[in-house]
Amino acid sequence: MSRATAAHIRAAFPALPKSYLALISAFPPRLIKNGGEYDRAAAIVHRLALREGRLDAGEEAYLEVLELLIAQYDREHHPINIADVSPTEALRMLVEQAGMSVSELGQLLGSKGAASELLSGKRKEPSKAQIRKLCARFKVNAGLFLLPAKVAAALRRAGKRKK
Repeated sequence: MSRATAAHIRAAFPALPKSYLALISAFPPRLIKNGGEYDRAAAIVHRLALREGRLDAGEEAYLEVLELLIAQYDREHHPINIADVSPTEALRMLVEQAGMSVSELGQLLGSKGAASELLSGKRKEPSKAQIRKLCARFKVNAGLFLLPAKVAAALRRAGKRKK
């Protein structure tokens, strides 16, 4: 975007924070049409998500819109049948797509050990508090992190037998 265009946008929308204008100059919010645009958008989301809690109002607004656009692209181009995906697989996929490390996931969950156990499959599903944090961060339904009832019941029975 040229400086003249950016100046024109700023003049037309004086209430928009400068941070928002800078972000829309880098990647204007619009429907994502291909993998290249998706990768660019995901990189920006990752960069902003790492600063979550320290974003200004413009960055927060931009992040929210870009996350919605990415989610829409994912629904259309990478549909997931939740019944076929374990909580561990879902978490691994989301962490990979976000470009997060185990340490970054640990910061989100409040425990690097819990992050490691969830990603390795040692823990089969996150706690309720962790599910809330994951849903807020990745903008997904909580059901993605819950085991199907039959599997959960079998795991509980198996755990009781070990004691």
